[in-house]
Amino acid sequence: MNSSNPSLRRQPQQKRSQKRVEKILDAAAIVFDEVGFEAATTHTIAERANTAVGSLYQFFPDKLAIFHALELRHIERVYVIWDKLLRPEITQLPFSDFIHTITVQFQELFEQPTSRIIFIQFFTSPTIFKNIDHSFTKEAINFMAKLFKARNTDLTDKRSLLLAEISTHTVNTLVLLALRNDKLNSKEIFIEIELLLKGYLQADIGDEAINYSIQTLEKINQSYQLNSRQNLMLKYAINQQEITIKNCEFMFPNISRRTLQRDLKSKLEIKLLIPQGNTDQRCYCLNQELINL
Repeated sequence: MNSSNPSLRRQPQQKRSQKRVEKILDAAAIVFDEVGFEAATTHTIAERANTAVGSLYQFFPDKLAIFHALELRHIERVYVIWDKLLRPEITQLPFSDFIHTITVQFQELFEQPTSRIIFIQFFTSPTIFKNIDHSFTKEAINFMAKLFKARNTDLTDKRSLLLAEISTHTVNTLVLLALRNDKLNSKEIFIEIELLLKGYLQADIGDEAINYSIQTLEKINQSYQLNSRQNLMLKYAINQQEITIKNCEFMFPNISRRTLQRDLKSKLEIKLLIPQGNTDQRCYCLNQELINL
């Protein structure tokens, strides 16, 4: 949380105080999630945080101020997700993986008490909010439009905005439904959200709608035996003119760096990729001369 949080009565200066504030916020999110904002008390929050209520009041005048601080925490976490998603390593993934990545990011976000209670409360008691209003929904729509446009640059601004508006409002409704259900039903609803997005967005940002330099890739696959991961690396290198090990790590977060380095090295050995730059900032480009032979 930002140390200059305006919801705080007193700004924590030392790490110890900052940790105490974070602990209070963690506890408040759980209490709000369990009993709701109206039933929650500062005493209950302090008890859950294992701190004296007097310590809580040093930083927060009341539970509403705590809630406002949780709003800011949620906003910061959403911005982090947006930054992760709006990268070529994500937007150029195969369509199914692209939609799955988006869905998983937000499913994991709402598994956290802070975002879960903020989201539910916004649709039930919006008047208590200080830092989030409907402009944040508009901001989310604009982000999704930018994300779709980054994936398919042929989309018009009007079309990408329409896709984003329908997707955002539909997903918000279904996420709210998911968060009001038990964990098992919630997971099933998120699966349905993913299927719904795939069906709705397929024609506009599906693999067939994206120019992946298909002829070049087909020519490569005729000459070289590539696994699916290496094929995706080359797609990225073709569309972005280069690829780095960091790009690969963003594309395949569950694959070790050593394995990804071996993938790149194997393409260097057959001169399918050529290195550029020094070791610290090295990138790899498709060897056009070899492809054109």
